[in-house]
Amino acid sequence: MAKGLLGGMTDYNHQSFSDILKDLVEERERAISFRDSIQQNIDVLTLNEYWKKNVPNNFKSIVAYSLRHYNTVIAELEDIPKDLDIEVLEHHVNRLKRISTVAQEINVKIGKLWHNEYDYKDYGNENFDLVENIYGDTRDMAVNLLDIENIAERLKDFIGKKKQIMKRNNPWLSGSFYLVAAIIIISGLGVLSKTVVWYLFPIILIGGILIIGLVGILQLRNDDRISDRSFVSLIKETFKRLPLLNQIKKNGK
Repeated sequence: MAKGLLGGMTDYNHQSFSDILKDLVEERERAISFRDSIQQNIDVLTLNEYWKKNVPNNFKSIVAYSLRHYNTVIAELEDIPKDLDIEVLEHHVNRLKRISTVAQEINVKIGKLWHNEYDYKDYGNENFDLVENIYGDTRDMAVNLLDIENIAERLKDFIGKKKQIMKRNNPWLSGSFYLVAAIIIISGLGVLSKTVVWYLFPIILIGGILIIGLVGILQLRNDDRISDRSFVSLIKETFKRLPLLNQIKKNGK
């Protein structure tokens, strides 16, 4: 839904931080709706070749530029609220201001082009009606985004705000658990060494070491000390060692 003449005039001085996050999510949803409507109308006009043969290139150019910006807006309004929920930084304010600055540029250019440079308006033609809808949606979306400037100004008040993140490194305060685990595994290996045939003992020993390493990797991931990609890589490296157990078993036999 377009804000019309009220675009850019919303007062955010009274807004709470949670209100700002909510409004950014709603702006993203509006951007998706407008972007999809514009693109659907272009697709129809492209299919029947009206877009190619009857629409001026300068109008097509400003619409294409606008769509690129709206796609950027959609991506930014997905990432920024997630970041803000952790910590508010100056670059978040600057990125939001940039969204509004480009939107104002689009608003002015497409308005001037439509009223002063679009030479032949084929009113009554259903295809031209779609072109007019494209103009309306493109400009309305730009006007909507003018309020992002006011959101950015209010967000300045929250720069430095951080979310309290609870530490997850328990397993006995990240250390004692592994010491106890190692002692238990070594003790178990001592018992097994007296009950299994000699060539199985190296397999059990290496398996025990891999288990300790695997538990350590899981705890590092729990503490957010490693990324998902690193976690997957370490798990893969652990399982790559498993063929070594089979090789030892074959050599023992």
